[in-house]
Amino acid sequence: MKIVAEIPARYGSKRVKLKNLRLLDNKPLIYYAINAAKEAKTISEVYVNTESDLIGKVGIDNGVNYYKRNPGLAEDGISSDEFNYDFMKHVPSDIVVMVNPVAPLITGRDIDDMVNYFLRSNLDTLIPIREENMHAFCADKNGIIQPVNFQVNGRLAMTQKNVPIKICAWTVCIWKTKNFIEHFEKKGYAVFSGKLGFYPQPKLKAVKISTEEDFILAEILLRNQGRQHIQVS
Repeated sequence: MKIVAEIPARYGSKRVKLKNLRLLDNKPLIYYAINAAKEAKTISEVYVNTESDLIGKVGIDNGVNYYKRNPGLAEDGISSDEFNYDFMKHVPSDIVVMVNPVAPLITGRDIDDMVNYFLRSNLDTLIPIREENMHAFCADKNGIIQPVNFQVNGRLAMTQKNVPIKICAWTVCIWKTKNFIEHFEKKGYAVFSGKLGFYPQPKLKAVKISTEEDFILAEILLRNQGRQHIQVS
C-alpha cells in the first residue's frame, strides 16, 4: 500500500504575507510539516504541492519531492477539493495524507496515529476535529443567532455540561485516493466523501497559523518542546 503525504503550500497569502516561508523559531513555517511527514513511519513518499519554485526548493533541499501545481490551482477561489484531486490524478497513491503547513505543532507520531486509526476503521475520509464545551451560537439562514449546544430559556448551563461542539481543525486530513477521485469526478467535490470519520485533537496540536498573533503563540509553544533542526538553504 502506497501512502503519500502531500503538503499544499501557496506562495501568496492574504492575512500574513509569504506565510509558508515566514520564519518561525528561525525556520520557514513549511519546514515543520516537511519534518513531521518525514518522521512519520507510515508514509511512503512526501511531496510539497505548490506553484512556487521557491517553496518547492525548500522541499527538495529537505529531502522531499516537489509537485509543481498549475498556477491556476493556487488562486484564492480554489478549494481543497480541486487541488487535492489534481494531485491525486498525477501522483500515484492508495492513500493521500494532507499535512497542513500552517499547523507546526503536528509531529510524525501524530500523523502515524491518524493513519493507523484510518486503516483500522476502514475509512474513506478522516478529518481532524477540536472539541469545545463553550457556549456556542450560530446564525441561521435568516441571520438570526441561535444557540447550538445549550438552551437560553432557563438557567445557564455549566460549561462542562454542554454537549461539545466539533470544529474542523484541518491539520492532517486523510483520503483513499480511488474514492476521492471517483466522488470528485461524479459530484465535483470530495473532501467529505465516502465513509467519513473524525479524529479529536488536543487544542495545542490543533493550533493553526492564520494571523500575526498565531505566529507569536506558535513560536512560544515550539520553543518549549525542543524540536530538532533541519538545515534549510
